[in-house]
Amino acid sequence: MDNPPVLSEPTQPCLNCDEPLMVNYCGNCGQEVKNFRRPFFKLSSEAIKSLFELDGRAFRTLFFLLTKPAHPSKEYFSGRRVQYTPPLRLFLVISVSFFLLVSLYTSIMSIEEALNPDVSGFSEETSDEVGIILRSDEDGEADNGLEEILSFVEGINLPFLDEQTNNNLRKMMSSQAEANLNTLAENPIDFARGYLEYITVFMLLMIPLLALIQKLIYIRTGHYYVEHLVLTLHNHAFIIFVVFVASLTGAVEESQVPILNILFGFLGTAIYIWMWVYLFLSLKNYFQQGYGKTLLKYITATVLYGFTLSFGILLFSGILFFLF
Repeated sequence: MDNPPVLSEPTQPCLNCDEPLMVNYCGNCGQEVKNFRRPFFKLSSEAIKSLFELDGRAFRTLFFLLTKPAHPSKEYFSGRRVQYTPPLRLFLVISVSFFLLVSLYTSIMSIEEALNPDVSGFSEETSDEVGIILRSDEDGEADNGLEEILSFVEGINLPFLDEQTNNNLRKMMSSQAEANLNTLAENPIDFARGYLEYITVFMLLMIPLLALIQKLIYIRTGHYYVEHLVLTLHNHAFIIFVVFVASLTGAVEESQVPILNILFGFLGTAIYIWMWVYLFLSLKNYFQQGYGKTLLKYITATVLYGFTLSFGILLFSGILFFLF
C-alpha cells in the first residue's frame, strides 16, 4: 500500500483545530488540506464530480448495473464496496439526473408551446373535454364534480388536531384542490409535468415497502431485510435508467426519420424486454433458486408490486392534489 503524501511543511497547523499536520488530512479533526482560492471553473468541475461521483467507480457500477443483474448487490454484501457507488447514492444520482433532464425538456416544451400554441397538438376543444367537470353550467352554478370534492374536504376532521387547525387545513385543501382542478382544465399537460417533480420522493417512500414485500416472499431464505432493500434500490435505479434510455429512443422513433425511426422502435422494444428479463434474473442470481421457483416468486412479486404501487400512486396523488 502506498504511503499517504507528506506535506512540504509537516509541522504547519491545521486551519480548523491548530493540530500539527503530517499528511494531507488532519489526524485530529479529519479536515483535508485544500486550497479553495482557485478559478471558479475548476472548483465547479470538482464539485460536480464529487456530487455525481463521475469517476471510475461510477462508470464501473453503471456498467455492471446494466449488464449483470444483482451483481452490484452481491458485491456490496461480499465486502467489495469501495470500487462501487453506494446503492442509495446511485439511486439518487440516476433519478435526480433523469428528472432534471425531464424538467429541462418540459420547460423547453412549455416555452415552445407558449410561443406557438399549435405545436403541442393540444386543442382548445380537447382541453374543454378534459376540464368539463370544473366549469359552470349555463345558469352559473358549479357542477357536481367540484361540489363533491369540496364536500369531501369539508368532512375531514383529524382527531389529533384542534378545531381551528382542522378548519385552516380544510380551507387550504379546498383552495389547493380548486386551483389544481383549474390547472387540469386549462392545461392537463402542464399539470402532469408538475407531478413529475415528485416522482423521486414517491419512489424513495415506496422502495422500503417494496423491499418488505420481497422479504416476505423470500422469508425462508434467511436473507436480512437490508439485503432486499439494497437489491430493490439497485433494481429501481436500473428501471429509471432504462425508462430514460427508452424515452430517448422513443423521441427518435417519433421523429419520422426514415430507417432510424424503425431501428429505434425495435431498440425501444428490446430495452423494455431486457428490463423484465433483468428483474427476473436479479432474483435468480441473488437468491440462487431454481428457474421455476424464481419465476413463481417473480410473478407473485410483480402482482403484489402492482397492487402496492397502484395504491401508493392513488394515495400520493391525492396528497399532492389537496396539499401541493
